[in-house]
Amino acid sequence: MQRGKKVVVTGTVTSKRITKVTLQQKRSGTAWKSQATVAVRADGSFKVKDKTTTAVVRKYRVVSATGPRKKSAKVTVGVYDWQDLSKLKARTSMGWGPQKTVQVNGTAYGPAFASYNWGPTAPLIDFNVNRSCISLRARFGLSDNSDATARATISVVSDGTAVYSKSFGLTESEQVTVPLSSPFRVGITSTVENPGNVTPVPNAIAVAADPEIYCTSAK
Repeated sequence: MQRGKKVVVTGTVTSKRITKVTLQQKRSGTAWKSQATVAVRADGSFKVKDKTTTAVVRKYRVVSATGPRKKSAKVTVGVYDWQDLSKLKARTSMGWGPQKTVQVNGTAYGPAFASYNWGPTAPLIDFNVNRSCISLRARFGLSDNSDATARATISVVSDGTAVYSKSFGLTESEQVTVPLSSPFRVGITSTVENPGNVTPVPNAIAVAADPEIYCTSAK
């Protein structure tokens, strides 16, 4: 769930002596901590909430605050938030460089990653995200500094498998959110296209502008 939203827990107690219940939260390496206490309704039902303030995986349980000591089963909740990918440490950066801004079809975007020629090797930048991220978003396209006939295919790679791939020419771009399956490593790569075998190959500067990744943390 998105950081800032409320976790809502509902349930029913079986003992009439339990007139109040407490929602408790536990994070990795911490003890259970009470978050909120609410009164049980006349029919035995209850609803208790907790606002999420940090993007951290946590567990919840409900315990009786009055009457016999009872506790519910534990529920694990992952809380996520968008992070600026340009501020994360790259595992490798071959043929990609950080830019404060890039121009795409006359519009400035930033921060961004921009590709540059890297001999026969396709430009690649990747990050170890340790299975804590489930989406990546950015504006992919070609920089206005590319040659007029340039084209390049930009791909998002999740643990070695392309989960997004699209070809762009000059002035073309796309704002996209790419689902991820909690990969260990995620990367962005580009391949210059030259279907006409033109010499020299048209210079295509691929960009990933405003790159963000949707992650949680164990702590």
